[in-house]
Amino acid sequence: MKPLFGEDGKPDWINHSVVFHSTNKPPGAPLLSDSSLWYNEVNDTFYSGFTGRSSFFGDSPEPPPISVWSFKPDGLGSGSWKVEISADDPKWTRRTRTDKAYTAFGGGSALVLGGVLNPWTVPESTNVTEDIQVPGIVEFNMTRKGFFNSSATGFNAKGTGKSGAMHYVPSFGPNGLFVIMGGTDHKNDDNNIGFDNIWVYETLENRWYNQTATGNIPAGRRDFCLAGINSTNETYEIFLYGGFNGRLGPATVPYDEIFILTLPAFHWLKVDYPPQHPRHGHSCNAIGGSQIVSIGGVDSNAKVTFGNVKDVRQSCFNSSVDPLVQGLGVFDMTTLTWADRYVANAPSYEQSALVRSYYRDNHFSQPPSSTSGPSTLPLPPSSSSSSIGAIASAVVGSVIGLALTSGIATIIYRRRRTRQLQPKSKWSQGYVSELQGNEQQIQEADDDTYDPAKTVQEIQGVRTQQQGPAEMEVERPEMDYPGAPSRPIEMDATGVRR
Repeated sequence: MKPLFGEDGKPDWINHSVVFHSTNKPPGAPLLSDSSLWYNEVNDTFYSGFTGRSSFFGDSPEPPPISVWSFKPDGLGSGSWKVEISADDPKWTRRTRTDKAYTAFGGGSALVLGGVLNPWTVPESTNVTEDIQVPGIVEFNMTRKGFFNSSATGFNAKGTGKSGAMHYVPSFGPNGLFVIMGGTDHKNDDNNIGFDNIWVYETLENRWYNQTATGNIPAGRRDFCLAGINSTNETYEIFLYGGFNGRLGPATVPYDEIFILTLPAFHWLKVDYPPQHPRHGHSCNAIGGSQIVSIGGVDSNAKVTFGNVKDVRQSCFNSSVDPLVQGLGVFDMTTLTWADRYVANAPSYEQSALVRSYYRDNHFSQPPSSTSGPSTLPLPPSSSSSSIGAIASAVVGSVIGLALTSGIATIIYRRRRTRQLQPKSKWSQGYVSELQGNEQQIQEADDDTYDPAKTVQEIQGVRTQQQGPAEMEVERPEMDYPGAPSRPIEMDATGVRR
């Protein structure tokens, strides 16, 4: 896919001379702030419309009804919009749009966890006076254009949360893993979720895992961004940038810092650089080679700190001049440095010295044997010949004092075995022996299923009887689409996928 912005006719760009191309939405396509874009690489298409809220700018129109639209880029900085699920589709009688949800896409699906219902999300909620947290997970299958719901009580007891982030890791698990972190599950602005616990969700098995993280753990925050990439050493690094404590104005704590969560170690490392451009509400994406682009964001030091919510929000954009010209900054994940330009032919990502030294300094130097215990499970001398099995084995060892949840370790191994990265060896045999008898903290989704229709009806009588019964309508996935699981989808008596 070609980028949608850049210097005309040039593959490289500098932020001050970037030209943004825009394509007007057709009538009926929802105009939303904080909406998510889900990308399907199979057909090079974006999907939007299910999450977000009406804008605080302009005439602040009533929130548009829910619909899903696709955008097909033409490779020249433009493209075409098409309605995929119209606003009058009966699917919407069982679902509602949310704002501030955890969301990510990958493996042919997009996930939406939690979020809130407020006066700006759907037309039926305009009389709501506060953020109402919505529980559960909604999954959108980009091939079938269908939705189904699952419980999120593996995330917390209520299955709710907002203003955190979700990231898809394609290289672990049979169909990748969704990693969830940060944000809050309370209305209290001072109560943010810590980063010492990382949640992992596997869609094919509908399973939740909770993994304790170690290292230089970030302070709790909201509205940060995540980007990630596979390394040549078969680890996966997730980069966390920015965010704020949830308060605007004098009480704010804005962040201009980058942390790296390296997997499968689940260890945090902090990047050392002078803070110059704190922000929240931005996006960041790995865009080629070892580069991440950060786009947009707002200044947490709002000039207006009380009164009309619209005025407070708008003042975030007027508090200071963005030190990143046009809101664009490029961060190199290998050199750990910021730049004002994107290089199209940048070299592939390799672990930074900071990440390499972490594994090296924890004595990962010799391959494990098939009979060795969890005390010494190091990496091979050559980083280029390392393997996920060896790294994960090292992680579960006492060398670094971290017990990797065996469920996570198992799916990492399954992914490695499926990909057939290398022939079976004593590495993988030793790794499997470490997994025996070490099951813990695995939670399957239960029947506490999110029913949006019921949720909305209970909020000040927002929706009416015309929606039909409140029982949830679960769409059972067909088995004939690309990437479908090889086993039947199991449902319990309540219609919840197991």
